[in-house]
Amino acid sequence: MQDQVNILVVDDEPGIRTTLSAILEEEGYNVVVAEDGYKGIEAAKKTKFKIAFLDLKMPGINGVETFKRIKKISPNTIIFFTTAFFAEDLLKEAVKLGAQAILYKPLDIDLILKVIKEDLTKTNILVVDDEFAIREPLKGLLEDRGYKVTIAEDGHAAIEMAKKTHFDIMFIDVVMPGIDGLQTLEEIKKVDPKTKVIVMTGQDVENLTEKAISRGASTCIPKPIDDMDELLQLLRTIKEDLVRTNILVVDDEFSIRETLKGVLEDRGYKVAVAEDGLAAIEKAKKTHFDIMFIDVVMPGIDGFKTLEGVKKVDPKTKLVMMTGHDIEDFVEKTISRGAFACMSKPIDMVELLQLIIKAIKK
Repeated sequence: MQDQVNILVVDDEPGIRTTLSAILEEEGYNVVVAEDGYKGIEAAKKTKFKIAFLDLKMPGINGVETFKRIKKISPNTIIFFTTAFFAEDLLKEAVKLGAQAILYKPLDIDLILKVIKEDLTKTNILVVDDEFAIREPLKGLLEDRGYKVTIAEDGHAAIEMAKKTHFDIMFIDVVMPGIDGLQTLEEIKKVDPKTKVIVMTGQDVENLTEKAISRGASTCIPKPIDDMDELLQLLRTIKEDLVRTNILVVDDEFSIRETLKGVLEDRGYKVAVAEDGLAAIEKAKKTHFDIMFIDVVMPGIDGFKTLEGVKKVDPKTKLVMMTGHDIEDFVEKTISRGAFACMSKPIDMVELLQLIIKAIKK
């Protein structure tokens, strides 16, 4: 299951540590235990924890102080407090500091497993807009759909937030005081290249889309946001995009495959390359690729035979053929053989990125 997720359990009661760690390990998590706050802090210096359970009342330093120090070491760690007591002052401080939840002892194990799964799959969104009337309704709508949403009033605030917290998706307005949305986009991509950015504009969307995508945005949408169903569908597509990012580039030209690999990796995709069709088919036997870009003219077997070979091995792969010849002569031929699309070389990077989103929607 979540075999790559590290969880820290800090509690001075041996029974709690042993029971909770045993159950979490059975679920496939990597668990480290600590008997007090100081040892929990030391553990956080050595291991990156996705989640930490901290007892509120412990000898030495309490859970709140432990929380503060762990957050300095690892700002993205999700913190849950556990307690057998109602300590109003500590609870208020815990909530103010941003604890994810407070769980009461004796611990409800089913509840703990549920909240872990919810937080590991919840999409973290930042809405960046200087207009209160835009950002607050959008925040409310997204929170109602189960997303975790934060807001920023301008680009500078958004960049500072991105330095401390990873956001899966950002909505960024184009026209803002200080620095505009496109400048904010560029800085965000430097800080956290894996963040998917949706640019919002009240201007001509078509003119801004190419400019935004060329700077790293996933797409550009108009303001005001009237079609909420379409927006939610876009978010679902991008969320799938976050976890379905396995791409293979097949081309005998080193410069083309490495350039595409670099562009796609900068957008957060997981990319492999193959020098010819036979190598691509062998890779497809071992790994599922969501999307494969295949050059038509290659030594050994050409792109069409490669397409047929990959389709036999993994019919679910979306295959995009690339050609330096007249694309009109190839489109019908490629689609009839099972290709998803056909692109002209040299590759238009904006078209390429839009095509990936379209492929994931299907």
